[in-house]
Amino acid sequence: MKIMKQRYLFALLAGVGLLATGCSTEAPFKVNASLTAPYITDSENQKDDGQALSERLDDVLDAQIPTNKIKVVVDHYNVLLVGQVASNTDKATAETICKKWPSTQKIFNYLTVNAQPSLNMNSSITSDATKRISMQYDIEPTAITVTTVDNVVYIMGTNIGNLSALDEAIKGIYSITNVNKVVNLEQKGSADYVTN
Repeated sequence: MKIMKQRYLFALLAGVGLLATGCSTEAPFKVNASLTAPYITDSENQKDDGQALSERLDDVLDAQIPTNKIKVVVDHYNVLLVGQVASNTDKATAETICKKWPSTQKIFNYLTVNAQPSLNMNSSITSDATKRISMQYDIEPTAITVTTVDNVVYIMGTNIGNLSALDEAIKGIYSITNVNKVVNLEQKGSADYVTN
């Protein structure tokens, strides 16, 4: 009889324990990036933060240097400036504005000087380059940002995976029609590695 009561008590406790764990919830939720900036909450917020920073810098540069033709690309708070400005002073001013902006990390200034600034972007080259990178089996394509200006392909990202595979993809990008140069601005992260 005593053994029967113990079994009944054990079954009852197990049932209550199972019920209690089934009722507890840890519902995932997203934290608004504006509440946590400059902290990274997840990869989606990181992309949103980068896009927002890019737009803010673009607005400030348009106001401060009205004759500019600048494309601002942000990846993990690293800022790429490409396009054309009217003078070396404008080029330096654009970089200074970005350096002083809160949360920016590295500034890659690839602006060129032209008396009549223009911005020549090529989305078909960007698309082809992105496809070649994503065809590599051990690269995380969502961790990479590709931009093409004046037939120069710029690659940004961090924690993309196999850096040797990225080098192979870059060799393939050079075979795309009209590509003059590929600039690899990938910042090595903890998930990056090299194979032989």
